[in-house]
Amino acid sequence: MAHFKYETLLNYLENQLSAEERGQVDAHTAACPRCSQRLTLLQGVLQSVAGDRTVAPPEGVLKRAIDIAHGRREFALRKPWMRVVAALSFDSRLQLSSAGTRGVAHGRQMLFTTEQVDIDLQIKRGHTDSDLLGQMLGTQSSGEVLPVFVSLQSSAGTWLRATETDSLGQFTFRQIPSGSYDLVFDLENQEVAITGLEFEND
Repeated sequence: MAHFKYETLLNYLENQLSAEERGQVDAHTAACPRCSQRLTLLQGVLQSVAGDRTVAPPEGVLKRAIDIAHGRREFALRKPWMRVVAALSFDSRLQLSSAGTRGVAHGRQMLFTTEQVDIDLQIKRGHTDSDLLGQMLGTQSSGEVLPVFVSLQSSAGTWLRATETDSLGQFTFRQIPSGSYDLVFDLENQEVAITGLEFEND
């Protein structure tokens, strides 16, 4: 049986499924480490939201979040995997610096590469926070674009935010405070990481 989609697991946790559908989720997650891990992450999302006192996010954003995983016990259930650090191949800030351009740019475009994927990132700076827009581009010949879980993590490995790429490989994180973060993509056979990603706001 194929892996359950994020929306199905969320509906399971919110008791929106029929008894038959709940039974199917129970049986599948008991035998599938990947879906069991996703279910655990979603439970963390709902617990985090329940105790949150900030302004509630739009419903569509909440349904795509898999925020905050405490520790890494969930990863013990995964199949063997490896982490690949993506290499920076283009940075508009470096291009502007080499050209001697005056002033501070409010947007930054970057391209990171690995053997398996390319990752296009755009940082849009605001006065107190930044938005991160990205797209994962497959370099394999199949052309098939599968959803990929993306997490924004602190340098200590704490999950701060997470989402899933859409059918075009695109994703967005908004209102990111100043700081240095790691961006991690959870592929089937490996993790792809962009480390030390700097966000500097006005």
